[in-house]
Amino acid sequence: MTKNDLINLLASLRIDLKYLKRDLQFRLEGNDIEGTEKKYKDVTNQYVYKAGVYEAYAKMDNDTFKSAIKTIEKMEHDLS
Repeated sequence: MTKNDLINLLASLRIDLKYLKRDLQFRLEGNDIEGTEKKYKDVTNQYVYKAGVYEAYAKMDNDTFKSAIKTIEKMEHDLS
């Protein structure tokens, strides 16, 4: 591997990490449990609404985790 190849690889990995961090931060900020509790506190059938919201949170988190795992696996492959 040449010096230029190594520099390009590191730049690519830096970009991958930047986007991975952004995605994870977005999901972390999006899971507003306290806000959801307040929003549906006085609603009839509040548990149905909350269950739907929490299911959506879990699905989006799982998708983000799958994406993160793929990105990390790509980085591992690029480094080997």
